[in-house]
Amino acid sequence: MYDPSSPMLRSGLSDGGLPSPDAKSRFAEDRMLAATIWCEIAPGEVITEADAMERFGLSRAAARAGLMRLGFDGWASPKARMGWEVLPITGQLIGDVLSARRIVEPGLAHVRLTDAALTEMEQIHDILKALSRGGDNAAVSAVRLHVDRIDGLLLGAINPFTARHLRKLWHHSARITHFLEGDSGTLFRRDDVSDLVGAVLQRDAAGIERARLALIDAQERYFLRQLLKNDAPLMPGSGLAARNNHDNAATNRRPQ
Repeated sequence: MYDPSSPMLRSGLSDGGLPSPDAKSRFAEDRMLAATIWCEIAPGEVITEADAMERFGLSRAAARAGLMRLGFDGWASPKARMGWEVLPITGQLIGDVLSARRIVEPGLAHVRLTDAALTEMEQIHDILKALSRGGDNAAVSAVRLHVDRIDGLLLGAINPFTARHLRKLWHHSARITHFLEGDSGTLFRRDDVSDLVGAVLQRDAAGIERARLALIDAQERYFLRQLLKNDAPLMPGSGLAARNNHDNAATNRRPQ
């Protein structure tokens, strides 16, 4: 699923109203990032420039720029004579993302939104109340879209460096969620929004922090439940296998 109106896309038109070369490159980078987050490109998949050209309708130069950007931002790594391997999703990655969010996200407790932003947040909250009465997948998708707008308002009120770091952590969380949802029919549903909006409107720093940490805890529980339903075998280099290999290597290095 790809939303061309996504805020991840950055505009850039030439004077004639046509996309400039730089804008075309940025579009390719955003398109590839969106495909990675939405798991159109599966975690662990190896993708080549030719694959990207065919699947996403990109020129070779744009496909190369998109893949290189994924590599630069840590979403993929080059494989000699093979292409680019998209970052796999592992238990350690999930744990690292959640741990980092628990450190960074409480910083949102001290945001001070403008009056216009507060008004917009109230309007979004009213829409969410109406959407919450729908339990189908379409309603869940609509809720996520509007919750993303709330998160965007909060990000816009903190310093750009922290915002960029937190946005990337949220992208990782979104990718993990999409991957674990798959076609299971069990979607992750956020129920923290009313508490969060109420705390923001009341400038309640402790309430904002509680709401953000409650969301992370809820996502962790969802990830765990979905992982326990997954029948995929542990691969070499992950979990206990990696620890056992490390312990064996350390034993072999000891003087006899």
